[in-house]
Amino acid sequence: MDQDRRAESRSGTEGRSSGGGIPDGLLVGLLAFLLGLTLLVWTATGLAALFAKGAWPEGVTFTETPLAIRHLASQPHDIAGAWPASPASAFSGYGLFWGLFIGQLMILTVLTIFVMGTVTRWRAVRKASAGNATGPTPSPTPTATATAVGNRSAGRNGWAQPHVPGAVNEGPSPVDQTAPPAPSAKNDGPSPVKEPAPEPTALQK
Repeated sequence: MDQDRRAESRSGTEGRSSGGGIPDGLLVGLLAFLLGLTLLVWTATGLAALFAKGAWPEGVTFTETPLAIRHLASQPHDIAGAWPASPASAFSGYGLFWGLFIGQLMILTVLTIFVMGTVTRWRAVRKASAGNATGPTPSPTPTATATAVGNRSAGRNGWAQPHVPGAVNEGPSPVDQTAPPAPSAKNDGPSPVKEPAPEPTALQK
């Protein structure tokens, strides 16, 4: 009884551990998304201030970016309020900031799609080459090739062709064909009919 209970408890624990929880791929994807978002906000803020004011703000650091994202989520127009450690005059307007942010996001998306397509094509080519290496297709024998060529030529020209085993016929062999009789001369009118000579009469005798 004790062994059965232990087995049931062990199976129940394994079932809960395998069925519950968050997949590792989802966790990795979520962490990558948060990291990329933080990097985009940080660079967009610094570049916007650099283009508008000519200098990168001192208080704009990567470690302070998560708090700035939280502030921008509620007040997207208040760029200076997202970075309280820096003076408000060191920042640009929200239009330049969001323009740079969206531009970087589009570039990152295009690069991601390009890399995924390249990796997919590379895997497909590698799989096809591996399949060809493991199982090559058998080459046709000379006899079968000659038979196939002869059948095609016979169907095309209307006559069969002798085949030599072990040799490939590249084309139909010449066959002596008698020339058709020359057509008769064309008569423009009916042929003349010879009439019998008249018999001599009594006077002529």
